[in-house]
Amino acid sequence: MPIRRIFCAIAFWMSGCGAPRFARYRSRNPPVHISDSGPPSAPDVPRRPRRAVLPPAEAQARGAALLAPIALLALGPYLALWGLPDPPFPTDPGGILLFLSAFTVGVVLHEALHGLGHVWGGASWPDVRFGVHWAALTPFAECTVPTQARSYRRTLALPGLVLGAGPLGVGLVTGSWPPTFYGFLMLVAAAGDLLILWILVGVPADAWVQDHPRQVGCLIVDDAGPDPPPPVSDDDLPDATAGDSSPSFLQLLLLAALSAVAAAVGFVIALG
Repeated sequence: MPIRRIFCAIAFWMSGCGAPRFARYRSRNPPVHISDSGPPSAPDVPRRPRRAVLPPAEAQARGAALLAPIALLALGPYLALWGLPDPPFPTDPGGILLFLSAFTVGVVLHEALHGLGHVWGGASWPDVRFGVHWAALTPFAECTVPTQARSYRRTLALPGLVLGAGPLGVGLVTGSWPPTFYGFLMLVAAAGDLLILWILVGVPADAWVQDHPRQVGCLIVDDAGPDPPPPVSDDDLPDATAGDSSPSFLQLLLLAALSAVAAAVGFVIALG
């Protein structure tokens, strides 16, 4: 059915390309998870930032693997209470255009909410960069100054809560399918944010965190005190060791297959 293929294509793009908005393949740094670097801390020697990142290939795989559990947790309660509507997707041109417009607006609002979260956490609007990684057709909002980890976590969670959990709750209470499915798609779009929240587990709430300029994740500045440290530049980054984190053709092929399987499993769960 052509209409169903459109919506499957949207979910596939979000699971394999769009959802992990942080898949920045331009990085040539080696994969580093959480690593300390720089000289030992001393009273007169500032501590260099440490990475909290995921290799792009691992991030892409984990983001795709999240699609099935998100579908189960997001759509399972609705299907158990209300069943699947017939048809589950709009079939008239007006309904399709309305849904695609709402989806596009949701993607833009997702990044706008990230920007709002950064400003809420102490940054200013000029400190937040908005743009699109055209190679992956992925929009982004990047904060160029450090904010505290507690507000950084809030910033990561904000789009998923507002655009995902909010419509899901409305749909579950009212028995309305469109906001339920829309909330599911927005939660899929937030899968990358969930991964970054996961790699920040154990980081103190008062540590200072800044978006990594090239890799998946962020930079952490420990022991900076209550006042925000200066922005982290490329010169402040830990020295890279030999290696290349760019995925090979085989890795990309495996990621595409994993994304397809995850999308198929998610839609089997969604459509009952």
